[in-house]
Order: sequence, then C-alpha cells, then structure tokens
Amino acid sequence: MKVISYLNFDGNCCPAMEFYQSVLGGELIVVPYGDTPMAGDMPDMADKMAHACLVGDGWNIMASDCPPGNFEAMKGMNISIHAPTAAKAREYFDGLAVGGTVIMPFEETFWSKGFGLVNDKFGTPWMINTEDDNA
Repeated sequence: MKVISYLNFDGNCCPAMEFYQSVLGGELIVVPYGDTPMAGDMPDMADKMAHACLVGDGWNIMASDCPPGNFEAMKGMNISIHAPTAAKAREYFDGLAVGGTVIMPFEETFWSKGFGLVNDKFGTPWMINTEDDNA
C-alpha cells in the first residue's frame, strides 16, 4: 500500500506546487484543465490545474484546483515531513513558513531534536519532524 497526500486549491494550485517544489525539491508535473478532454466543458478553468504532482525520492504530493464553488479550506489534518536531520527539518520548516503562520515554533521536544507546526501561505498545514536522534 502507498498513501499519498492530495491537496485541493481554490485556483492557486500551480503557484502552491511551485512553492513546495522550491522548498522540498522534486520534479513537478502539471496538467491544466485546458489540456484535458474536459477543456470544452470548463473553459473558465483552462489555466487551472486538473492534476499536479510533485515527485521526490520515495515521496509525492498530488493536487488540483477545485471547480468554482467546490473549494473548502484544509482543516483537521497536517502533511507530516520526517526529515533525516534536524538541520534539514529546520530548512523545510523555515521555507514553508515564508509568508505563512507559525503554529508551533521549530524546536527540540521530548521526542525529537526538531519539531514545528506551520500553515503555509496557501493554507496548507505542515508538521515538520526529524528522525535524527543525534542532530
């Protein structure tokens, strides 16, 4: 089994996924509605994303723009990143925090050398953790 995060956006999927690529790396694949068989039925969505996927080494995040009136803000969840070191976790946290809202500052906890919570500038909630006990 493989579990994949799938994010919905209100017309800003492409800039959000480009932002995530700038912070997390990976290869970004995008398919606008205008390049799909639905293009004729959704002319107002032609430049919005029918599908986007950010693919990294052993991970990916998928996303799309919702049709008008169907978007609901993300709540009751977090995308959790487990970085190999506290330094790398801090880098992800600081990058995702640009323009966003820090919920819990990145710091050492009783379970981790580095942990923090942030809602990025697109409204996606992130939980950043490290797997490194020695960093």
